[in-house]
Amino acid sequence: MPRILDTAPDFDAFARSAFLESPTIREQLWEERYEAAYPEVFAAFYDRHGSTENRGTLVRDLSTVRKRVLEAAPVERRLIEEVEPAVQEALGVPATPSPQHVLLVGSFSTNADVGLLNDEVALFHCLEWFHSEDGMRVLVAHEDSHAWHQIALETTPPEEDPAWMAFYEGVAIAASRAVVPGRPDEDYFWYDHGGFADWLPWCRERSDVLLERFRSDLDNPGAVETWFGAGLVEGHWRVGYFVADVVVERLGRALPDLVAMTVEEGRAAVREALGAS
Repeated sequence: MPRILDTAPDFDAFARSAFLESPTIREQLWEERYEAAYPEVFAAFYDRHGSTENRGTLVRDLSTVRKRVLEAAPVERRLIEEVEPAVQEALGVPATPSPQHVLLVGSFSTNADVGLLNDEVALFHCLEWFHSEDGMRVLVAHEDSHAWHQIALETTPPEEDPAWMAFYEGVAIAASRAVVPGRPDEDYFWYDHGGFADWLPWCRERSDVLLERFRSDLDNPGAVETWFGAGLVEGHWRVGYFVADVVVERLGRALPDLVAMTVEEGRAAVREALGAS
């Protein structure tokens, strides 16, 4: 069974105790009654996503967030239990060591992230982002594949190399398709969030242009934020995920073969596929 640390009960206890307080006091109680119960978890999480700037918004809407978290936690736990064995099998990696899963309430800085907790690979699932079971199933498969991939690499992969990021994200998208088949194509990029119906058609129409532009950015570490982060490519977010999907599909390799590649091999494969080696 997956290893799951669920902080939702302590979040619920904090939320109930802070409900009648002012937003300022709620933020103080958040730290004293919720974060303080899991200092190592939040230190690891904030090391990766240190922003707490959205916490004020979260505590002002505490009743809505609490309701969402109470709904999300049991669903997220069940999804992890259902999806993780399928991810591990699809990637062809040993069953141990396995990722540590943490269910927590972050500050709307990310929906999920892979990092280290007590020197182990950990997957942080941010319950405040929960919106649908179908979308979360794909997201769990995607992020869980990152966790298993990082374990297989036996190192923390680089985050400022566009070629590696294309390989890493392309493998996760391919894994989510294998483990959660039959979803609409856009779900493998947007996890059932609405408002992005035109995104994939736009990417496909400009596929050659986007691939060439990405190729020209391969030696620019700052391009990772543009293609995979909060930056925009011609007014569109996260276009690097489309590029990553196309490039990894071009490699024509099975998932276990892809996960067995080193960082250098993955990076080189992407550059070769783009004609940049």
